Amino acid sequence: MTALAYILVIIYASLQPFVGWRALPGDFGNFLFEPWPRWITVDDVLFNFVAYLPLGFLLALALRARCSTQAAVALATVACVILSFILEAIQQYLPMRIASNVDLLVNSCGGAVGALIATLFSPDQRAGRTAARLRNRWFVSGARGDAALILAGLWLITQLHASAIVFGNGDLRESLHLVRWFAYTPGSYLAAETVVVMFNIIGLGLLLASAARNNTAGYWRTLALIFAGACALKVAAAILILRAPNPWSWLTPGASMGCAAALVLLLVLTRLPHRGRAALAFLTLAGAVVLVNIIPENPYRPAPAYLLLGHTSHILSFASMTRALSDLWPFLGMLFALYSLSARRSTDF
Repeated sequence: MTALAYILVIIYASLQPFVGWRALPGDFGNFLFEPWPRWITVDDVLFNFVAYLPLGFLLALALRARCSTQAAVALATVACVILSFILEAIQQYLPMRIASNVDLLVNSCGGAVGALIATLFSPDQRAGRTAARLRNRWFVSGARGDAALILAGLWLITQLHASAIVFGNGDLRESLHLVRWFAYTPGSYLAAETVVVMFNIIGLGLLLASAARNNTAGYWRTLALIFAGACALKVAAAILILRAPNPWSWLTPGASMGCAAALVLLLVLTRLPHRGRAALAFLTLAGAVVLVNIIPENPYRPAPAYLLLGHTSHILSFASMTRALSDLWPFLGMLFALYSLSARRSTDF
């Protein structure tokens, strides 16, 4: 299911904007036989490789339950190659896109490497045994525990999106053309930013807690690892995507206060029964989505010129993919919270 969701994100990022379809002369797929491009940038190669690496990983993990490790790697790689070829071929008919044999090669390599990495987590490997043991020790068995960890992993990927507010997933204003309800003032924006960050982190923490066996060391280690990974990805995005002179510019006063308040509140809120955790996770995520869509834009934090719509680049494609996932994530989290509310209390709590 996660691999399917990621495929939809890749399709959206590869083909948007879905306008200007045209018929070009030549055979379907003739980009395969075009001369090697004269200019190939490191950014192009890196972003195409990274975009398909998680897909190969997720497909190999999903296929591993149905076939051998070698077959799972081969099938996952072939699936990445086929998907990349289809999308590159379709891009021939979009004026804002360029079909490239280099992109096909790099995408395929990214998918293959991701599939190979997945073999490290097979049950017969030390990393796989260790991960399975920790997962079963700290989180409930079955679909609920798996879904909570997958959601946490997807939340990590959303941190590569250059959102207006740090951890501010679910911003649908541009997609739905929503009007701004309030005028910008420094004080009100600081307060709103603090609450948005606080609600999102509390929502994530309670989603994990609703599937944790208890709220002791294992849960807090997992949350700390996820939070550290999110900070590392924010720094990487600032350097590689935003190209900010200060890689810590995303850590604003509002973000700092929101993170601190969320971690303090989680010490208390994780003591709630598991249905109480799920209900409060739903409310905080819903509140964060509402708030992030009604507060005004920060005029002192404009988007970089090369991330604006209409600029054709692989950075834009990658940004579109992470943005789509960022927009969708809170709603996936709320669906999981509703599922946890209907789930019976586990004896593992």
